[in-house]
Amino acid sequence: MLHAIIYIRVSTDEQAQKGYSQRSQEEKLNKYCKDNHVEIVQTVFEDHSAKNFERPAWTTMMKQLNINKSNRPQLILFTRWDRFSRNTANAYYMITQLQKLGIEPQATDQPLDMSVPGNKVLLAMYIVTAEVENDRRSLNIKQGINKAKKEGRYMGRAPIGYLNISLPDGTKTIIPREPEATLIKKVFEGFDENVSVRSYYKTALNTGLKCSLNAFFNILQNPVYCGKIRVPSLDGKTIVEVPGIHNPLISTELFDEVQSRIKRRDKKYIKQSANSELMFRGILSCPLCSKKMTGSGSKGRAKKYFYYHCSSSCGYRVRADQVNENLLSGICLLKPNVEYTPIFEDLIRKIYGKLYEQKSIDKTNINRALHKMMERVANARELLVKGTIDEEDYHSIKSDCENRIGILGTQLNDAYKLDVKQKQSLKKITKCFLKPAFIFRGTDNSIELKVASLFLNKDFVYSDPDFTSHLKDEVRIVYGSQCSNTKENFEEADIIKNISKEQQELISNIIKIELNKGNKISTQNATKVLSFLLKLAEICISIKIKIG
Repeated sequence: MLHAIIYIRVSTDEQAQKGYSQRSQEEKLNKYCKDNHVEIVQTVFEDHSAKNFERPAWTTMMKQLNINKSNRPQLILFTRWDRFSRNTANAYYMITQLQKLGIEPQATDQPLDMSVPGNKVLLAMYIVTAEVENDRRSLNIKQGINKAKKEGRYMGRAPIGYLNISLPDGTKTIIPREPEATLIKKVFEGFDENVSVRSYYKTALNTGLKCSLNAFFNILQNPVYCGKIRVPSLDGKTIVEVPGIHNPLISTELFDEVQSRIKRRDKKYIKQSANSELMFRGILSCPLCSKKMTGSGSKGRAKKYFYYHCSSSCGYRVRADQVNENLLSGICLLKPNVEYTPIFEDLIRKIYGKLYEQKSIDKTNINRALHKMMERVANARELLVKGTIDEEDYHSIKSDCENRIGILGTQLNDAYKLDVKQKQSLKKITKCFLKPAFIFRGTDNSIELKVASLFLNKDFVYSDPDFTSHLKDEVRIVYGSQCSNTKENFEEADIIKNISKEQQELISNIIKIELNKGNKISTQNATKVLSFLLKLAEICISIKIKIG
Protein backbone atom coordinates (compact mmCIF):
# COMPACT_ATOMS: atom_id res chain seq x y z
CA MET A 1 0.00 0.00 0.00
CA LEU A 2 1.21 3.50 -0.87
CA HIS A 3 1.72 6.08 1.87
CA ALA A 4 1.01 9.77 1.42
CA ILE A 5 1.09 13.19 3.05
CA ILE A 6 -1.96 15.26 2.16
CA TYR A 7 -1.22 18.97 1.78
CA ILE A 8 -4.05 21.46 2.29
CA ARG A 9 -3.34 25.11 1.49
CA VAL A 10 -5.84 27.93 1.54
CA SER A 11 -5.97 31.72 1.88
CA THR A 12 -8.81 33.87 3.21
CA ASP A 13 -9.82 35.39 -0.14
CA GLU A 14 -9.85 31.98 -1.83
CA GLN A 15 -12.18 30.60 0.86
CA ALA A 16 -14.59 33.46 0.24
CA GLN A 17 -14.39 33.55 -3.55
CA LYS A 18 -13.79 29.99 -4.73
CA GLY A 19 -14.77 27.69 -1.91
CA TYR A 20 -11.25 26.33 -1.42
CA SER A 21 -11.97 25.68 2.25
CA GLN A 22 -9.75 23.39 4.29
CA ARG A 23 -12.69 21.09 5.01
CA SER A 24 -13.57 20.81 1.31
CA GLN A 25 -9.98 19.95 0.35
CA GLU A 26 -9.60 17.48 3.21
CA GLU A 27 -12.80 15.65 2.25
CA LYS A 28 -11.71 15.35 -1.39
CA LEU A 29 -8.22 14.08 -0.48
CA ASN A 30 -9.53 11.60 2.09
CA LYS A 31 -12.00 10.20 -0.45
CA TYR A 32 -9.25 9.90 -3.09
CA CYS A 33 -6.97 8.02 -0.68
CA LYS A 34 -9.79 5.68 0.37
CA ASP A 35 -10.80 4.90 -3.24
CA ASN A 36 -7.17 4.33 -4.35
CA HIS A 37 -6.00 2.40 -1.25
CA VAL A 38 -3.51 5.07 -0.14
CA GLU A 39 -2.68 5.34 3.56
CA ILE A 40 -2.49 8.89 4.95
CA VAL A 41 0.53 9.28 7.24
CA GLN A 42 0.26 13.04 7.83
CA THR A 43 -2.08 15.94 7.11
CA VAL A 44 -0.43 19.34 6.62
CA PHE A 45 -2.51 22.53 6.83
CA GLU A 46 -1.13 25.76 5.31
CA ASP A 47 -2.54 29.30 5.22
CA HIS A 48 0.29 31.08 3.40
CA SER A 49 0.59 32.33 -0.19
CA ALA A 50 1.92 29.98 -2.88
CA LYS A 51 4.11 32.61 -4.55
CA ASN A 52 7.13 30.76 -3.10
CA PHE A 53 7.90 27.79 -0.81
CA GLU A 54 8.90 29.87 2.20
CA ARG A 55 5.80 28.71 4.07
CA PRO A 56 5.92 27.64 7.75
CA ALA A 57 4.07 24.32 7.43
CA TRP A 58 5.84 23.36 4.18
CA THR A 59 9.27 24.20 5.62
CA THR A 60 8.59 22.09 8.73
CA MET A 61 7.39 19.17 6.58
CA MET A 62 10.51 19.30 4.35
CA LYS A 63 12.80 19.31 7.41
CA GLN A 64 11.04 16.19 8.73
CA LEU A 65 11.32 14.46 5.35
CA ASN A 66 15.05 15.20 5.14
CA ILE A 67 15.64 13.85 8.67
CA ASN A 68 13.32 10.82 8.57
CA LYS A 69 14.87 8.86 5.69
CA SER A 70 13.43 5.44 6.58
CA ASN A 71 9.73 6.34 6.78
CA ARG A 72 9.28 8.70 3.86
CA PRO A 73 5.91 8.49 2.05
CA GLN A 74 5.75 7.83 -1.68
CA LEU A 75 3.28 10.65 -2.37
CA ILE A 76 2.40 14.23 -1.44
CA LEU A 77 -1.21 14.83 -2.45
CA PHE A 78 -3.11 18.09 -2.98
CA THR A 79 -6.31 18.88 -4.85
CA ARG A 80 -4.98 21.19 -7.61
CA TRP A 81 -1.55 22.31 -8.81
CA ASP A 82 -2.24 25.90 -7.72
CA ARG A 83 -2.45 24.53 -4.14
CA PHE A 84 1.15 23.35 -4.66
CA SER A 85 2.63 26.50 -6.25
CA ARG A 86 1.79 29.65 -8.20
CA ASN A 87 5.32 30.12 -9.54
CA THR A 88 6.53 28.00 -12.47
CA ALA A 89 10.26 28.10 -11.71
CA ASN A 90 9.77 27.36 -8.00
CA ALA A 91 7.37 24.51 -8.81
CA TYR A 92 9.81 22.72 -11.15
CA TYR A 93 12.63 23.13 -8.63
CA MET A 94 10.56 21.70 -5.75
CA ILE A 95 9.31 18.78 -7.88
CA THR A 96 12.95 17.90 -8.62
CA GLN A 97 13.87 18.11 -4.91
CA LEU A 98 10.96 15.84 -3.92
CA GLN A 99 11.80 13.31 -6.63
CA LYS A 100 15.35 13.13 -5.28
CA LEU A 101 13.80 12.10 -1.95
CA GLY A 102 11.73 9.46 -3.72
CA ILE A 103 8.48 11.39 -3.30
CA GLU A 104 6.01 12.12 -6.10
CA PRO A 105 3.84 15.29 -5.84
CA GLN A 106 0.39 14.79 -7.37
CA ALA A 107 -2.83 16.81 -7.77
CA THR A 108 -5.93 14.64 -7.38
CA ASP A 109 -8.18 16.89 -9.52
CA GLN A 110 -5.49 17.38 -12.18
CA PRO A 111 -3.55 14.08 -12.24
CA LEU A 112 -0.38 13.98 -14.35
CA ASP A 113 2.04 11.16 -15.10
CA MET A 114 5.39 12.98 -14.78
CA SER A 115 7.19 10.17 -16.64
CA VAL A 116 5.40 11.26 -19.84
CA PRO A 117 7.32 14.25 -21.35
CA GLY A 118 4.18 15.76 -22.91
CA ASN A 119 2.55 16.13 -19.52
CA LYS A 120 5.16 18.71 -18.54
CA VAL A 121 3.45 21.10 -20.97
CA LEU A 122 0.15 20.56 -19.15
CA LEU A 123 1.88 21.08 -15.80
CA ALA A 124 3.31 24.38 -17.07
CA MET A 125 -0.15 25.42 -18.23
CA TYR A 126 -1.74 24.64 -14.84
CA ILE A 127 0.92 26.52 -12.87
CA VAL A 128 1.32 29.46 -15.30
CA THR A 129 -2.45 30.03 -15.20
CA ALA A 130 -2.19 30.29 -11.40
CA GLU A 131 0.90 32.51 -11.70
CA VAL A 132 -0.89 34.89 -14.08
CA GLU A 133 -3.84 35.00 -11.68
CA ASN A 134 -1.44 35.81 -8.83
CA ASP A 135 0.18 38.62 -10.86
CA ARG A 136 -3.23 39.99 -11.80
CA ARG A 137 -4.32 39.92 -8.17
CA SER A 138 -1.13 41.75 -7.15
CA LEU A 139 -1.76 44.39 -9.81
CA ASN A 140 -5.36 44.80 -8.62
CA ILE A 141 -4.12 45.38 -5.06
CA LYS A 142 -1.62 48.02 -6.27
CA GLN A 143 -4.32 49.72 -8.32
CA GLY A 144 -6.66 49.66 -5.32
CA ILE A 145 -4.05 51.27 -3.07
CA ASN A 146 -3.27 53.84 -5.76
CA LYS A 147 -6.97 54.68 -6.16
CA ALA A 148 -7.41 55.04 -2.39
CA LYS A 149 -4.45 57.43 -2.24
CA LYS A 150 -5.88 59.49 -5.10
CA GLU A 151 -9.08 59.79 -3.06
CA GLY A 152 -6.97 61.30 -0.25
CA ARG A 153 -6.80 58.29 2.07
CA TYR A 154 -3.54 57.55 3.87
CA MET A 155 -2.63 53.88 3.33
CA GLY A 156 -0.49 51.90 5.73
CA ARG A 157 0.66 52.49 9.26
CA ALA A 158 -0.08 56.00 10.49
CA PRO A 159 2.92 58.36 10.74
CA ILE A 160 4.08 59.71 14.11
CA GLY A 161 1.42 62.09 15.44
CA TYR A 162 -1.49 60.21 13.86
CA LEU A 163 -3.60 57.13 14.65
CA ASN A 164 -5.24 54.63 12.27
CA ILE A 165 -9.04 54.40 12.59
CA SER A 166 -12.03 53.08 10.61
CA LEU A 167 -15.00 55.39 10.00
CA PRO A 168 -18.62 54.13 10.49
CA ASP A 169 -18.92 53.47 6.72
CA GLY A 170 -15.81 51.26 6.84
CA THR A 171 -13.46 53.82 5.26
CA LYS A 172 -10.01 53.81 6.85
CA THR A 173 -8.28 57.08 7.67
CA ILE A 174 -5.98 58.70 10.24
CA ILE A 175 -6.66 61.19 13.04
CA PRO A 176 -4.27 63.34 15.17
CA ARG A 177 -2.84 61.58 18.20
CA GLU A 178 -1.84 63.55 21.29
CA PRO A 179 0.58 64.57 22.65
CA GLU A 180 2.68 63.75 19.55
CA ALA A 181 0.51 65.90 17.23
CA THR A 182 1.09 69.05 19.31
CA LEU A 183 4.82 68.33 19.62
CA ILE A 184 5.20 67.90 15.85
CA LYS A 185 3.31 71.15 15.24
CA LYS A 186 5.81 72.93 17.52
CA VAL A 187 8.71 71.28 15.64
CA PHE A 188 7.56 72.84 12.36
CA GLU A 189 6.85 76.23 13.93
CA GLY A 190 10.26 76.41 15.63
CA PHE A 191 12.50 75.10 12.81
CA ASP A 192 15.53 77.37 12.30
CA GLU A 193 17.76 77.02 9.24
CA ASN A 194 20.74 78.28 11.25
CA VAL A 195 20.58 75.25 13.57
CA SER A 196 21.63 71.78 12.43
CA VAL A 197 18.91 69.11 12.21
CA ARG A 198 20.84 66.95 14.69
CA SER A 199 20.88 69.75 17.31
CA TYR A 200 17.22 70.57 16.69
CA TYR A 201 16.40 66.85 17.03
CA LYS A 202 17.95 66.82 20.52
CA THR A 203 15.84 69.84 21.45
CA ALA A 204 12.70 68.05 20.22
CA LEU A 205 13.59 64.97 22.30
CA ASN A 206 13.78 67.15 25.41
CA THR A 207 10.21 68.35 24.78
CA GLY A 208 8.94 64.75 24.85
CA LEU A 209 8.94 63.67 21.19
CA LYS A 210 10.13 60.08 20.76
CA CYS A 211 11.58 59.04 17.38
CA SER A 212 14.89 58.31 15.65
CA LEU A 213 16.99 60.98 13.92
CA ASN A 214 16.09 59.52 10.53
CA ALA A 215 12.37 59.52 11.42
CA PHE A 216 12.70 63.14 12.62
CA PHE A 217 14.15 64.22 9.28
CA ASN A 218 11.32 62.36 7.48
CA ILE A 219 8.78 64.22 9.64
CA LEU A 220 10.16 67.56 8.46
CA GLN A 221 9.73 66.53 4.81
CA ASN A 222 6.44 64.59 4.99
CA PRO A 223 3.51 66.51 3.38
CA VAL A 224 0.95 64.39 5.28
CA TYR A 225 1.30 66.87 8.16
CA CYS A 226 -0.07 69.70 5.99
CA GLY A 227 -2.96 67.54 4.78
CA LYS A 228 -1.50 66.15 1.54
CA ILE A 229 -0.93 62.59 0.32
CA ARG A 230 1.92 61.60 -2.00
CA VAL A 231 0.64 59.39 -4.85
CA PRO A 232 3.31 57.65 -6.95
CA SER A 233 2.33 56.43 -10.41
CA LEU A 234 2.01 52.66 -10.92
CA ASP A 235 5.36 52.61 -12.74
CA GLY A 236 6.98 54.61 -9.91
CA LYS A 237 8.36 57.28 -12.26
CA THR A 238 6.27 60.25 -11.14
CA ILE A 239 4.80 61.42 -7.83
CA VAL A 240 1.90 63.83 -7.36
CA GLU A 241 0.40 65.29 -4.18
CA VAL A 242 -3.37 65.28 -3.59
CA PRO A 243 -5.45 66.76 -0.73
CA GLY A 244 -6.04 64.19 2.03
CA ILE A 245 -9.30 63.53 3.86
CA HIS A 246 -7.50 63.65 7.24
CA ASN A 247 -7.07 66.75 9.41
CA PRO A 248 -3.70 68.53 8.92
CA LEU A 249 -1.49 69.49 11.85
CA ILE A 250 0.03 72.53 10.11
CA SER A 251 -0.79 74.82 7.19
CA THR A 252 0.54 74.28 3.67
CA GLU A 253 2.30 77.67 3.87
CA LEU A 254 4.23 76.63 7.00
CA PHE A 255 5.22 73.29 5.46
CA ASP A 256 6.48 74.99 2.25
CA GLU A 257 8.40 77.54 4.33
CA VAL A 258 10.16 74.74 6.26
CA GLN A 259 11.10 73.03 2.97
CA SER A 260 12.60 76.32 1.73
CA ARG A 261 14.56 76.69 4.97
CA ILE A 262 15.91 73.14 4.64
CA LYS A 263 17.09 73.87 1.08
CA ARG A 264 18.75 77.13 2.13
CA ARG A 265 20.37 75.33 5.06
CA ASP A 266 21.73 72.59 2.77
CA LYS A 267 23.38 75.22 0.58
CA LYS A 268 24.85 76.86 3.68
CA TYR A 269 26.37 73.70 5.10
CA ILE A 270 28.35 72.56 2.05
CA LYS A 271 31.61 70.97 3.20
CA GLN A 272 34.51 73.38 3.03
CA SER A 273 36.76 70.67 1.49
CA ALA A 274 34.59 70.82 -1.64
CA ASN A 275 34.59 74.63 -1.76
CA SER A 276 35.73 75.78 -5.18
CA GLU A 277 37.75 78.58 -3.56
CA LEU A 278 39.92 76.07 -1.66
CA MET A 279 39.71 73.04 -3.95
CA PHE A 280 43.42 72.15 -3.60
CA ARG A 281 43.44 72.25 0.18
CA GLY A 282 44.86 68.96 1.40
CA ILE A 283 47.43 68.37 -1.36
CA LEU A 284 49.53 71.55 -1.12
CA SER A 285 52.64 71.71 1.10
CA CYS A 286 54.29 74.80 2.55
CA PRO A 287 57.48 75.87 0.67
CA LEU A 288 59.03 77.14 3.94
CA CYS A 289 58.45 74.28 6.42
CA SER A 290 57.09 71.49 4.12
CA LYS A 291 53.99 71.00 6.31
CA LYS A 292 50.62 70.47 4.66
CA MET A 293 48.78 73.75 4.07
CA THR A 294 45.18 74.42 4.99
CA GLY A 295 42.94 77.24 3.80
CA SER A 296 40.44 79.80 5.01
CA GLY A 297 38.56 82.93 4.03
CA SER A 298 39.23 86.48 5.12
CA LYS A 299 36.56 89.20 4.98
CA GLY A 300 37.57 92.27 3.01
CA ARG A 301 35.71 95.52 2.46
CA ALA A 302 33.94 94.36 -0.68
CA LYS A 303 34.04 90.55 -0.53
CA LYS A 304 35.61 87.51 1.09
CA TYR A 305 39.16 86.56 0.05
CA PHE A 306 40.50 83.03 0.34
CA TYR A 307 44.08 81.97 1.09
CA TYR A 308 46.07 78.77 1.34
CA HIS A 309 48.24 79.11 4.43
CA CYS A 310 50.50 77.09 6.68
CA SER A 311 49.20 75.94 10.05
CA SER A 312 52.62 76.34 11.69
CA SER A 313 54.27 79.52 12.95
CA CYS A 314 56.16 80.17 9.67
CA GLY A 315 53.29 82.40 8.51
CA TYR A 316 53.37 81.50 4.80
CA ARG A 317 50.21 82.16 2.81
CA VAL A 318 49.24 82.61 -0.84
CA ARG A 319 46.11 83.83 -2.62
CA ALA A 320 43.90 80.81 -3.39
CA ASP A 321 42.50 82.25 -6.63
CA GLN A 322 46.02 82.65 -8.08
CA VAL A 323 46.99 79.05 -7.24
CA ASN A 324 43.68 77.67 -8.54
CA GLU A 325 43.90 79.59 -11.80
CA ASN A 326 47.49 78.52 -12.44
CA LEU A 327 46.92 74.81 -11.72
CA LEU A 328 43.51 74.48 -13.40
CA SER A 329 44.49 76.39 -16.53
CA GLY A 330 47.59 74.20 -16.77
CA ILE A 331 45.54 70.99 -16.56
CA CYS A 332 43.02 72.30 -19.08
CA LEU A 333 45.73 73.09 -21.64
CA LEU A 334 47.22 69.59 -21.57
CA LYS A 335 47.07 67.65 -24.84
CA PRO A 336 47.82 63.90 -24.86
CA ASN A 337 49.91 61.93 -27.30
CA VAL A 338 47.34 60.55 -29.75
CA GLU A 339 49.01 57.12 -29.57
CA TYR A 340 47.45 56.65 -26.11
CA THR A 341 43.87 57.27 -27.34
CA PRO A 342 43.26 53.62 -28.45
CA ILE A 343 44.47 52.36 -25.03
CA PHE A 344 42.16 54.80 -23.22
CA GLU A 345 39.20 53.75 -25.40
CA ASP A 346 40.00 50.08 -24.75
CA LEU A 347 39.91 50.70 -20.99
CA ILE A 348 36.56 52.50 -21.34
CA ARG A 349 35.11 49.50 -23.21
CA LYS A 350 36.36 47.10 -20.52
CA ILE A 351 34.84 49.20 -17.70
CA TYR A 352 31.56 49.48 -19.60
CA GLY A 353 31.69 45.72 -20.18
CA LYS A 354 31.75 45.13 -16.41
CA LEU A 355 29.11 47.77 -15.69
CA TYR A 356 26.70 46.46 -18.32
CA GLU A 357 27.55 42.77 -18.14
CA GLN A 358 24.23 42.05 -16.42
CA LYS A 359 22.40 43.95 -19.18
CA SER A 360 24.08 41.75 -21.82
CA ILE A 361 23.10 38.65 -19.85
CA ASP A 362 19.55 39.98 -19.64
CA LYS A 363 19.49 40.42 -23.42
CA THR A 364 20.41 36.75 -23.90
CA ASN A 365 17.81 35.65 -21.36
CA ILE A 366 15.13 37.78 -23.03
CA ASN A 367 15.82 36.12 -26.39
CA ARG A 368 15.57 32.69 -24.77
CA ALA A 369 12.32 33.64 -23.05
CA LEU A 370 10.87 34.87 -26.36
CA HIS A 371 11.66 31.53 -28.03
CA LYS A 372 10.08 29.65 -25.09
CA MET A 373 6.89 31.71 -25.33
CA MET A 374 6.63 30.99 -29.07
CA GLU A 375 7.27 27.28 -28.44
CA ARG A 376 4.56 27.31 -25.77
CA VAL A 377 2.01 28.71 -28.23
CA ALA A 378 3.02 26.06 -30.79
CA ASN A 379 2.69 23.28 -28.19
CA ALA A 380 -0.73 24.58 -27.13
CA ARG A 381 -1.82 24.53 -30.79
CA GLU A 382 -0.77 20.88 -31.06
CA LEU A 383 -2.68 20.00 -27.86
CA LEU A 384 -5.76 21.76 -29.27
CA VAL A 385 -5.57 19.73 -32.50
CA LYS A 386 -5.19 16.49 -30.51
CA GLY A 387 -8.15 17.44 -28.33
CA THR A 388 -6.12 17.42 -25.09
CA ILE A 389 -7.23 20.98 -24.29
CA ASP A 390 -10.31 22.88 -25.44
CA GLU A 391 -10.41 26.09 -27.49
CA GLU A 392 -10.97 28.30 -24.43
CA ASP A 393 -7.79 27.01 -22.74
CA TYR A 394 -5.86 27.45 -26.00
CA HIS A 395 -6.92 31.10 -26.39
CA SER A 396 -6.11 31.72 -22.71
CA ILE A 397 -2.56 30.35 -23.19
CA LYS A 398 -2.12 32.22 -26.48
CA SER A 399 -3.30 35.53 -24.98
CA ASP A 400 -0.98 35.14 -21.99
CA CYS A 401 2.00 34.36 -24.25
CA GLU A 402 1.27 37.30 -26.56
CA ASN A 403 1.16 39.67 -23.58
CA ARG A 404 4.48 38.34 -22.30
CA ILE A 405 6.05 38.49 -25.78
CA GLY A 406 5.02 42.17 -25.97
CA ILE A 407 6.68 42.91 -22.61
CA LEU A 408 9.83 40.96 -23.53
CA GLY A 409 10.01 42.74 -26.90
CA THR A 410 10.01 46.12 -25.15
CA GLN A 411 12.75 44.96 -22.75
CA LEU A 412 14.86 43.68 -25.67
CA ASN A 413 14.45 46.99 -27.50
CA ASP A 414 15.63 48.86 -24.38
CA ALA A 415 18.69 46.58 -24.18
CA TYR A 416 19.66 47.39 -27.79
CA LYS A 417 19.14 51.11 -27.14
CA LEU A 418 21.61 50.77 -24.27
CA ASP A 419 24.26 49.46 -26.71
CA VAL A 420 23.81 52.53 -28.93
CA LYS A 421 23.98 54.82 -25.89
CA GLN A 422 27.21 53.12 -24.81
CA LYS A 423 28.86 53.85 -28.18
CA GLN A 424 27.80 57.50 -28.00
CA SER A 425 29.20 57.76 -24.46
CA LEU A 426 32.55 56.38 -25.67
CA LYS A 427 32.96 59.31 -28.07
CA LYS A 428 32.11 61.87 -25.37
CA ILE A 429 34.44 60.35 -22.79
CA THR A 430 37.30 60.20 -25.31
CA LYS A 431 36.90 63.98 -25.74
CA CYS A 432 37.61 64.34 -22.03
CA PHE A 433 40.88 62.46 -22.46
CA LEU A 434 41.91 64.55 -25.47
CA LYS A 435 41.05 67.78 -23.63
CA PRO A 436 40.83 67.55 -19.80
CA ALA A 437 39.02 70.92 -19.73
CA PHE A 438 35.82 68.99 -20.52
CA ILE A 439 36.06 67.17 -17.17
CA PHE A 440 35.82 70.48 -15.30
CA ARG A 441 32.76 71.60 -17.27
CA GLY A 442 29.58 70.96 -15.28
CA THR A 443 31.19 68.77 -12.58
CA ASP A 444 31.14 69.40 -8.84
CA ASN A 445 34.16 70.58 -6.86
CA SER A 446 34.90 67.20 -5.26
CA ILE A 447 35.42 65.73 -8.77
CA GLU A 448 37.74 68.60 -9.66
CA LEU A 449 39.84 67.82 -6.58
CA LYS A 450 39.88 64.10 -7.45
CA VAL A 451 41.09 64.83 -11.00
CA ALA A 452 43.65 67.35 -9.77
CA SER A 453 45.00 64.77 -7.29
CA LEU A 454 45.29 62.29 -10.17
CA PHE A 455 47.35 64.71 -12.27
CA LEU A 456 49.47 66.44 -9.60
CA ASN A 457 52.16 65.12 -7.28
CA LYS A 458 51.05 64.31 -3.74
CA ASP A 459 51.97 66.98 -1.16
CA PHE A 460 53.72 69.08 -3.80
CA VAL A 461 55.27 72.39 -2.78
CA TYR A 462 53.70 75.28 -4.65
CA SER A 463 56.58 77.65 -5.32
CA ASP A 464 57.64 76.97 -8.91
CA PRO A 465 55.39 78.90 -11.33
CA ASP A 466 56.09 76.23 -14.00
CA PHE A 467 52.94 74.09 -13.90
CA THR A 468 54.50 71.02 -15.54
CA SER A 469 56.96 70.63 -12.66
CA HIS A 470 54.01 69.64 -10.43
CA LEU A 471 52.72 66.87 -12.75
CA LYS A 472 53.23 63.20 -11.94
CA ASP A 473 55.73 61.34 -14.13
CA GLU A 474 53.07 59.12 -15.71
CA VAL A 475 50.98 62.19 -16.60
CA ARG A 476 53.96 63.80 -18.30
CA ILE A 477 54.53 60.64 -20.32
CA VAL A 478 50.93 60.52 -21.55
CA TYR A 479 50.58 64.28 -22.15
CA GLY A 480 53.95 64.72 -23.80
CA SER A 481 55.74 66.84 -21.18
CA GLN A 482 59.42 66.32 -20.35
CA CYS A 483 59.61 63.65 -17.65
CA SER A 484 61.75 64.26 -14.57
CA ASN A 485 63.49 60.94 -15.13
CA THR A 486 65.95 61.03 -18.02
CA LYS A 487 66.02 58.38 -20.71
CA GLU A 488 69.10 56.84 -19.13
CA ASN A 489 67.32 56.40 -15.80
CA PHE A 490 64.55 54.30 -17.36
CA GLU A 491 65.53 50.66 -17.12
CA GLU A 492 63.64 47.76 -18.66
CA ALA A 493 62.52 45.91 -15.51
CA ASP A 494 61.19 42.39 -15.22
CA ILE A 495 57.49 41.76 -15.82
CA ILE A 496 55.61 42.77 -12.68
CA LYS A 497 53.78 39.90 -11.02
CA ASN A 498 50.09 39.69 -10.06
CA ILE A 499 48.73 41.47 -13.14
CA SER A 500 46.39 40.01 -15.74
CA LYS A 501 47.32 38.98 -19.26
CA GLU A 502 45.24 41.85 -20.69
CA GLN A 503 47.15 44.34 -18.52
CA GLN A 504 50.46 42.78 -19.64
CA GLU A 505 49.47 43.43 -23.27
CA LEU A 506 48.51 47.05 -22.57
CA ILE A 507 51.77 47.62 -20.68
CA SER A 508 53.71 46.19 -23.64
CA ASN A 509 51.84 48.56 -25.98
CA ILE A 510 52.76 51.54 -23.76
CA ILE A 511 56.45 50.53 -23.84
CA LYS A 512 56.29 50.22 -27.66
CA ILE A 513 54.65 53.66 -27.99
CA GLU A 514 57.51 55.26 -26.05
CA LEU A 515 60.17 53.26 -27.95
CA ASN A 516 58.72 54.52 -31.26
CA LYS A 517 59.15 58.06 -29.89
CA GLY A 518 62.74 57.31 -28.91
CA ASN A 519 62.03 56.91 -25.19
CA LYS A 520 62.93 53.78 -23.24
CA ILE A 521 60.75 53.30 -20.14
CA SER A 522 60.61 50.54 -17.57
CA THR A 523 57.74 48.13 -17.06
CA GLN A 524 57.17 49.77 -13.67
CA ASN A 525 56.69 53.21 -15.24
CA ALA A 526 54.50 51.74 -17.99
CA THR A 527 52.34 50.18 -15.24
CA LYS A 528 51.99 53.62 -13.61
CA VAL A 529 50.86 55.04 -16.96
CA LEU A 530 48.26 52.27 -17.29
CA SER A 531 47.04 52.89 -13.73
CA PHE A 532 46.65 56.62 -14.46
CA LEU A 533 44.67 55.95 -17.65
CA LEU A 534 42.43 53.44 -15.85
CA LYS A 535 41.63 55.84 -12.96
CA LEU A 536 40.95 58.68 -15.41
CA ALA A 537 38.59 56.41 -17.38
CA GLU A 538 36.73 55.43 -14.19
CA ILE A 539 36.31 59.10 -13.18
CA CYS A 540 35.04 60.06 -16.64
CA ILE A 541 32.45 57.26 -16.61
CA SER A 542 31.31 57.91 -13.04
CA ILE A 543 30.33 61.55 -13.62
CA LYS A 544 27.76 63.23 -15.86
CA ILE A 545 29.84 65.40 -18.17
CA LYS A 546 28.22 68.27 -20.04
CA ILE A 547 29.86 68.62 -23.43
CA GLY A 548 28.72 71.19 -25.95
